[in-house]
Amino acid sequence: MNKGKTLPLAAALCILLVALVAQAQPVIPREQTLIIGGAYWEPPKKFNPFNYGGSVSGTVGLIYEPLYLWIPIKPENERFVPWLAADQPKWISPTEVEIKLRPEATWWDGSPVTAEDVRFTFHDVPRKVPSSAWGGVRNYIVDVVVVDAKTVRFKFDPNTANYADFLFNLYSAPILPKKFYEPFVNQYGDELTDLAKWPAVAEGKDPTKLLGSGMYKVIYTGDDNFILERVDNWWGTKVFGTPAPKYIKGVVVYSNQVAANMLGSGELDWSCFFIPGGPTMVQRGYAVAFYGKEPYYLSANVAFLFVNTMKPPFNDPNFRKAMYYAIDVDKIIASAFEGAVKKSNPVGLLPFWERYLAKDLIEKYGYKYDPNKAKEILDKAGYVDRDGDGWRDMPDGKPIRIQIIVPYGWTDWMFAIINIAEDLRKVGIYAEAMFPDFGAYITMIDQGTYDAAINNFGSFATPSPYNLYYWAYNASPGIWTGNHGRYKNTRLTDLIQQLGRIPPLPENEGKIQSVLREIQSILLEEMPALPLWYNGYWFLASQKYWTGWPSEKNPYGVPIIWNGQWQHGGMLVLLNLKPTVTPTPPAPPVVTPAAPAVPTELIAGVIIAIVVVAVLAYYFLAKRKKAAPAQK
Repeated sequence: MNKGKTLPLAAALCILLVALVAQAQPVIPREQTLIIGGAYWEPPKKFNPFNYGGSVSGTVGLIYEPLYLWIPIKPENERFVPWLAADQPKWISPTEVEIKLRPEATWWDGSPVTAEDVRFTFHDVPRKVPSSAWGGVRNYIVDVVVVDAKTVRFKFDPNTANYADFLFNLYSAPILPKKFYEPFVNQYGDELTDLAKWPAVAEGKDPTKLLGSGMYKVIYTGDDNFILERVDNWWGTKVFGTPAPKYIKGVVVYSNQVAANMLGSGELDWSCFFIPGGPTMVQRGYAVAFYGKEPYYLSANVAFLFVNTMKPPFNDPNFRKAMYYAIDVDKIIASAFEGAVKKSNPVGLLPFWERYLAKDLIEKYGYKYDPNKAKEILDKAGYVDRDGDGWRDMPDGKPIRIQIIVPYGWTDWMFAIINIAEDLRKVGIYAEAMFPDFGAYITMIDQGTYDAAINNFGSFATPSPYNLYYWAYNASPGIWTGNHGRYKNTRLTDLIQQLGRIPPLPENEGKIQSVLREIQSILLEEMPALPLWYNGYWFLASQKYWTGWPSEKNPYGVPIIWNGQWQHGGMLVLLNLKPTVTPTPPAPPVVTPAAPAVPTELIAGVIIAIVVVAVLAYYFLAKRKKAAPAQK
């Protein structure tokens, strides 16, 4: 054997084994660990606050913190909960708002969270990292003035101010430490949102070396889970108390059925998966939900049936209205969702925005499941069977063939569009359900090559319905941007822009109501997309190790861990949980004492030593064999 090759091999093996030991998942006590799932679909190794949407859920909320939480299930005047901020925003004028920081707020290294950090986050980062998640604020925030160490004033351009977007970012944007991130921002700029290059913006791109202000920090990342450890000197302990779990373990689970089994056995504490049979698990006591009976889940977002208005017959509002009358949403809710979601109103406003609902207009139009009404509209508009094949045709005689798409594996939506296609066929419209893989689904919507599709990606509750309507009807078309139907209506666009630019002051409530009423009037007349049901916040929890979950009787927050939504109440869950104490019966006496446990580090060291000795022994044995002929 070649000596030059053997010793480096031994050294390499030693280094490899040391690295494996160093990367070994830490052993954490189960009774101190909160296991969560339903928000992680790839190896959870990205913790980049500039692109938090593509990072591990909890990057904002648990590691980096916002100025406020926003709890949609609270009364209107209680929804903004000061977090890093000390109080509610103080509006000096429609173009200037002042926010004070809590005096207790500090970074993990003990230095204070300051007004300079807020200015850096909202003024410097959007200009130097324009693709950051909140980079769009540069279009209307003209300055962030540092009044003193704990006070800032935001100043808006009166011509471009987007107050709805600002309110959204008050609880969505993470406040970042200037001293830590300014060198990265100045050197790398917009590159910092590239997750392939920057999975974590820290020394060595190591998420364990981040500097945050939140309750938890990263101690381990793996291919199918990550572990956060409580920051025991977290500043918020003085204000909010101490989060009960010492550790949070986020798990990647690709099968809803596997997740259901884990939840039922206590291997998963907090589930935000859509679990088929979830209501049954609640009924049998295997899990708890927000409601103890139907609908079990809080409403989270609006599931729209988008139709491609660039294609006939979807460019005809009469055809779209007929489709709405033809679809039996109650049947979908009963069959696909086990009664666990609520039916949407025909303008898509979530229950949290009910005060804006133009109920008289909705009653006037009278939208409901009425297949006879659908047939009447279709007949009158000229969509009749012209060739005797049993299916309706276009007024010019061309056949109508509709494909409705949802991603394969999204079982609730798959069942839903099977029902929708059946309902459309009952009124003479040939329709079929199609299940492309997720990549193909994205491509079809991005390129506008589809006919109809279920989607809800941008329809979550926010302080203003502006965000919903901008996403649904005003955004540049795309899977992650919105306006999947490519609908164009100049008046609707103007109204949505007006809505975003109304200052959120009490004296403007009438203006907001008026603009929203006109928006709803257009939607009822045009039906550009079909709002069908409210998808739920799919919260289920085990009480084997933790109690204190939010419920209808104790609605302190929305129990959700989805990305960007910890601020809806998930952060409060951590502060309200209590460990379940399960007495352990004493072990029976034994005659022979058990051998003491051997530390993991010692075992690893012994393994390394054995391997090294084996390699060296092999080397010297080979050397002796090679030298033997020379001795003869």
